[in-house]
Amino acid sequence: MLFPYSPLVELDVSAVRAQKAALKQFELAQFAQHDIYELIANRTQFCDQVLQDLWSQFGLANKPTLTLIAVGGYGREEMFPLSDLDFLILTSEQVDEKTEHQLRQFVQFLWDCGFDVGHAVRTLSECEQAGREDITVATNLLEARYLAGNLSQFHLLDQVLQKADFWPREAFFQAKYQERVERYQRYHNTSYNLEPDIKHSPGGLRDLHLLYWIALRHTGAKNLTEILKSGFIYPQEYALLQESQHFLFKVRFALHLILKRYDNRLLFERQIRVAELLEFIGPGNQGVEKMMKLFFQALQQISLLSDLLVKHYREHFLQTNDPVQISVLDDSFQCLNNAICLRHGNVFVEQPEHILTLFFHLTQHHQLDIHSSTLRQLHLALEQRSGYLAELPVAREIFLRLFNQPSAIARALVPMHKYGVLKAYLPQWQHIEGLMQFDLFHCYTVDEHILRTLLKLEYFLEPDSVVPHPICSRIFSRLTDRTLLYIAALFHDIAKGRGGDHAVLGSVEVAEFAQQHGFDQREIQTLTWLVEQHLLMSVTAQRRDIHDPEVVLHFAEAVQNKVRLDYLTCLTVADICATNETLWNSWKRTLIATLYQFTTQQFAQGMDCLLDHAEKIERHRQHALALLKQNTSLSAVKIEDIWQRCPEEYFLRNSPKQIAWHTELLAENPTELLVKISNRFSEGGTEIFVYCQDQPNLFHKVVTTIGAKKFSIHDAQIITSHDGYVFDSFIVTELDGRLAKFDRRRSLEKALTQALNTAKMPTLRISHNHKLRPFQVKTDVRFLRGHRTDQTEMELFALDQAGLLAKVSQVFSELKLNLLNAKITTVGERAEDFFILTNSEDRALTTEQRQHLAQRLHEVLAAK
Repeated sequence: MLFPYSPLVELDVSAVRAQKAALKQFELAQFAQHDIYELIANRTQFCDQVLQDLWSQFGLANKPTLTLIAVGGYGREEMFPLSDLDFLILTSEQVDEKTEHQLRQFVQFLWDCGFDVGHAVRTLSECEQAGREDITVATNLLEARYLAGNLSQFHLLDQVLQKADFWPREAFFQAKYQERVERYQRYHNTSYNLEPDIKHSPGGLRDLHLLYWIALRHTGAKNLTEILKSGFIYPQEYALLQESQHFLFKVRFALHLILKRYDNRLLFERQIRVAELLEFIGPGNQGVEKMMKLFFQALQQISLLSDLLVKHYREHFLQTNDPVQISVLDDSFQCLNNAICLRHGNVFVEQPEHILTLFFHLTQHHQLDIHSSTLRQLHLALEQRSGYLAELPVAREIFLRLFNQPSAIARALVPMHKYGVLKAYLPQWQHIEGLMQFDLFHCYTVDEHILRTLLKLEYFLEPDSVVPHPICSRIFSRLTDRTLLYIAALFHDIAKGRGGDHAVLGSVEVAEFAQQHGFDQREIQTLTWLVEQHLLMSVTAQRRDIHDPEVVLHFAEAVQNKVRLDYLTCLTVADICATNETLWNSWKRTLIATLYQFTTQQFAQGMDCLLDHAEKIERHRQHALALLKQNTSLSAVKIEDIWQRCPEEYFLRNSPKQIAWHTELLAENPTELLVKISNRFSEGGTEIFVYCQDQPNLFHKVVTTIGAKKFSIHDAQIITSHDGYVFDSFIVTELDGRLAKFDRRRSLEKALTQALNTAKMPTLRISHNHKLRPFQVKTDVRFLRGHRTDQTEMELFALDQAGLLAKVSQVFSELKLNLLNAKITTVGERAEDFFILTNSEDRALTTEQRQHLAQRLHEVLAAK
């Protein structure tokens, strides 16, 4: 043993605990010096010797009716620092009271020593019955390993497990395969979640275990080497599985060394410490990202080979008696039952363009899958091949044809990535395969995000996309050729991880691709623009004042025409949805739709003058008036009295439903202070309407109170009436994006009313978010459109720390600045907020005032 276990005359809890602690210290100190298999074997032997000595110490070795058997992962000899100690105590007869007491003492002693014990005491018949009823119990028993006691009983158990009717091969396979299906669904069918589970994520250790279990039930092989000898896998597959398993074992062992409680999730904070143990280094987050790239590639390799070998087992061992139906697809491919097979084994080597033809057939025949023999030939051909498939003219032609086929993304692009064809086709793909972004904003690796963007575009063709994505559904379904948009999506993030502006670098890459693939100059210009400007609409809609005609005109000038606007809208929405499933909501949909509508109007009226909102303002007034007449008994005179106090921008920035709601509230409650909160009038958020006489520090009071109640603020609209009253609206959600429920709304109403009724400044109790600890975000203050004399626009980038808005508003109050508008955007751990401000003279900030503001924000946000 690397770390010798020291047997004592009599073990006590403190002695075992001390040896366990010493073992862990040895593993931490020697982790980089020893092969991971040695460390795992050493820990397994340590546990074996502890159990065997205790078995004797508690007098159980003198019981000929008892057998101590390791099961599950312990039976496989896969003991990590926090692994459960799973064992079976097999008894030939029902245990008497004395023996039962000894067994309880034995198990309790192990718990007292700090082991997580999973155990069962069963007779042989009870084992058989439990195994037949529960596939998990059966699997654990199949991995049984003798430790101590009656050896003949262990052999009898093995004979029971080898009975032909004890989980026959097909039933066992189907049960274990169904476990995999359900596990994959829990992880969204991707290996590329950025905080993966080493054991349960697709491609994780459970996928390796699935191969072990199938081979174990079929041949009795208990590890990869024995599985290779049995002929169940090929030498090339063995080498890849061994390499991937070795890396996953290292990561899991390191993770267990830094944790106190059992867990297999690689959370961001843990990734940093694990990378240090594995000696991945680099400036910033480069060490973590290097480690995680290898980790995700290992997951993908295991997932791919697991899929291939499961197919192989089903086809060659379970379906051998099925009637064979063969139909020819073309000179190179045929259909064997429901799987695509090669007609000649060397097709992929001699005619590599037919690698693309394979996936073209998948788009034509949605009922077909790929035969395991074809996958094996594909894998071998890709391993042997040098150069890229995109260099072949015929392959380029087939690749472009794919994008106009039914379900091109789901049936061709996704499996092409899975089986390694995309990186064999595109030189750029290999760099982003498994490339993570160490942040809380992106949920997936870069390659997975790109594929999800493509899938979202394809989803816009589905009838059920009309409700959540009405504009995109209409645009995308009317396109006669969707290739340009698909190619733009394929390249929009392809240059990430190289340093520099990924959008600019990606635009160069897509131009080279387009020239190589024969696109004309107009198409190349469109592709280049889409990739370079793919964030333009998202930034404009979420971080600019889109009701400002200058903002709309500037955006329209950048877009140039309606065709580009349509393309960019679809790409923007797909990109947002594919980044993080929680990002898209009806609030963002409203922002994008409003910008799309304004820009369309700008194109229609021409680019020579600013968009005139007079028509929209009048339309909002008339619609709101109709709603009030329909639902209230308010007189036209009363309505007009209230509306005369409001500036025109009030009617532009609020919907008719909001205007009618506010009017009704003010008519019924002619008080000095009114706070009302509702989910009914603002798309995608809970709206807070604040009406009161303008007062110092109003914004600070509101945002501090909202923060104290643990709501997220998304938008703040500050409108002051002609007679000095505020008609302010704030859009908030719960921290998880949900709308606020009734009791939460009433509680916030009460708190805001109290805060605004007093001159006392509220204090915010800050509870720090532990998820932010691994992240560093540099505070950056930027001033936009400095030529304006009436107002100052400011962007703030900072760590999304608790109480951020309260701190920012405190600075505004301190410097006597007026806030006209705010857009609050949280991008994972990063706040990207936009404010429109004036100074105490209701003018744009001077150069000195801007410098002072930036300095104070840096000081306040840096303070702990």
